[in-house]
Amino acid sequence: MSKIAVLTDSGSGLNLEDTQKLGIYLVPLMVHLDDQSYQDGVEIQIEEILQALKDKKVPKTSTPLFKHIEDVILKIKEDGCEEIIAVPLSSGLSSTYQSIRLAASEHDIDCHIVETHSTCMLQTHLVSIAKLLIDENLSSLDIVERLQAVADQANTLILPNDLDYLKQGGRLTPLAASLANMFKIKPVLQLNKSSQGRIDVLAKVRTERKALEYVLDALTNKINENVHVYLIHSDALSRVLEAKTLLLSRGVQEAQISIHHIAPVISSHTGLDCIGIQVVENGNV
Repeated sequence: MSKIAVLTDSGSGLNLEDTQKLGIYLVPLMVHLDDQSYQDGVEIQIEEILQALKDKKVPKTSTPLFKHIEDVILKIKEDGCEEIIAVPLSSGLSSTYQSIRLAASEHDIDCHIVETHSTCMLQTHLVSIAKLLIDENLSSLDIVERLQAVADQANTLILPNDLDYLKQGGRLTPLAASLANMFKIKPVLQLNKSSQGRIDVLAKVRTERKALEYVLDALTNKINENVHVYLIHSDALSRVLEAKTLLLSRGVQEAQISIHHIAPVISSHTGLDCIGIQVVENGNV
């Protein structure tokens, strides 16, 4: 059986050190801050992004440089791998998906890409499943089929608090953002297969508590004993802990819940004080 490499990008929230420990490969997205460009997770880390946001700066992001993708592909080949399973952030959010496919094709290595429809912990979750299935000697096609089934059923709901970042990123029009701030409207955003991997407004409610309860109600049919619930945040720990308390009160087990930072490149778009809830099947492994 051929040797298979697992590749993801920094939308996963993993940095270079993390991926080296996991035995996988990282393609870093780019962060542009203070007239400088940095490889996310390599030359700039989550703490620096959060500090920039606290300083009212607006980091910009872009897809990885094609050369950086090529360098990773060549390293994979040098390490003796004959196939790649790639788990990039949603193609609806970034062209990284297509860039990885092109680089693999140009360097003549089979690359099987999972359409995640999302980002952050869903990518990390899928990477973990991929590694387990490789250890079980499944073929790359069987692994990708399982990963795609998990990605298709996953759901990400987002509760931003600073609408200015969404406005600057083009997710909300300036008028909509101003009206939302004026009338204290809390948007509930979704990111999943049904939204075609793009951030979409699912609902608009009037209070923080109602927004959180709306999210939990919307996810009720997704939550069972065979899922994991990732609570992610950008410097909003108190909000995440409230969400965890509500999940526990609804019968979700402690072991099914974990708390993480929103990936740095994603935080650049959501701003501070944002939380997300990602519900993902365990993939029967």
